[in-house]
Amino acid sequence: MKLFKGLVVMLVAAAAMPALPAAAQNQKASAFVQKLADDAVDLLQSGKKGESRDAEFRALMARGFDVGFLGRQALGRYWRTASESERQTYQTVFKDYMLRTITSRLSRFEHEKLNVTGQRPGPRDDTVVESQIVGDGEPIAMEWLVRPMDDGLKIIDVKLEGVSMLITTRDEFGSIVQSKGVQGLLDAMKAKIEVMKAQSDASG
Repeated sequence: MKLFKGLVVMLVAAAAMPALPAAAQNQKASAFVQKLADDAVDLLQSGKKGESRDAEFRALMARGFDVGFLGRQALGRYWRTASESERQTYQTVFKDYMLRTITSRLSRFEHEKLNVTGQRPGPRDDTVVESQIVGDGEPIAMEWLVRPMDDGLKIIDVKLEGVSMLITTRDEFGSIVQSKGVQGLLDAMKAKIEVMKAQSDASG
């Protein structure tokens, strides 16, 4: 009987052990998002304006987001059929496009603060970091999907009020590629980049 009880205790302890690394990983993801958000707010409230500030913001976001992964996922099934030359050109243009898009969207929260409110396990080894953007109005719910990569933790999606940035971008890109091909998508991204450049210059 004692032997049976001892075996049960050992099995329960062994089953509980993996939860510790998972919990630690979730906490690391939360700290990672909070640090990125704090650095972003500090930059937005630094008094810098225009393209100079936005260039620093894009560099900050490039450290936090896995833009290469986002690019492949955003192109969806068309990534598999694109030529190597199209892929390389697409990833170069996409990086500029996505970092400018993230900068444009987050810059409007210049006078707010982001607070991490919790975390939960996501698919695979991912962590969903829950946060709120707080200011004068109602808090805005924002979730960050964080994945451990070879070069550290990276953000692979953001949901603002439940709307996924990755899924929205994939749907938009898919519609353009279906009607105009990959080159049509590249042209559309380049045109949007020019618009965002002009907006950045005008805010300086």
